[in-house]
Amino acid sequence: MRVASIIDISLVDVPGIPVTVLFMAGCNLDCPYCQNAEIIPTDSGENMAIAEIVQQMKGNLTNGYCITGGEPTIQKDLPEFLKALRSENAKHINLNTQGTVPKILERSLPYLDSIWFDIKTTPARYAEVTRVNKNPWPRIEQSIKLILSSDVSFWPRTTYVGGLSIPSDILSISQALLDFGFKGEYTVQNFVKSTGVREAEAALFTEPDIEEPRSVLDQIPDGIDIRWEWR
Repeated sequence: MRVASIIDISLVDVPGIPVTVLFMAGCNLDCPYCQNAEIIPTDSGENMAIAEIVQQMKGNLTNGYCITGGEPTIQKDLPEFLKALRSENAKHINLNTQGTVPKILERSLPYLDSIWFDIKTTPARYAEVTRVNKNPWPRIEQSIKLILSSDVSFWPRTTYVGGLSIPSDILSISQALLDFGFKGEYTVQNFVKSTGVREAEAALFTEPDIEEPRSVLDQIPDGIDIRWEWR
């Protein structure tokens, strides 16, 4: 498996749970506002054996694990890794994914407790925003349905990017979630010009004012509770 880094403890990646964070390297999308752009290339990071990764992660004084990236599900042995991590103890296991590899996600679900699911934009804009040739929405739709039919907690979220996102995106995504049968909290967070964003890309976008997406708040369908996470 290709690994970018391991953070011993984080208090912000999983609500209420101190976790050890594993950043897997490589992603099959190319979002221009990515906060971890240096690990988008599939040859970034280093190749590590599953047993070695588990050994590094299990010794930390945390109550769980967060597996993020990059995009973890492009790693074909992700399910085997999660199984090994689960066999070590009963700690909470969270996965961050954008849902473009439903086959790997489906095999991973038995070992997960929660999933942060990054919905990049509306279905019609996916290829444009993620800069891929073919719209990945059908695979994302399949992944959402798989999670909702499982016992894993589904935590949808969207990064609102000034100069790229528009308020109606939040409304459309909320409606799509409701159409899937989801009711609950949907997190909308703001884009931040961190050092992880490619400099040339960061110049194209702004850190948005929360009042911009909130302009559609009174139109959000019943059953969807927007959680604003402005940093």
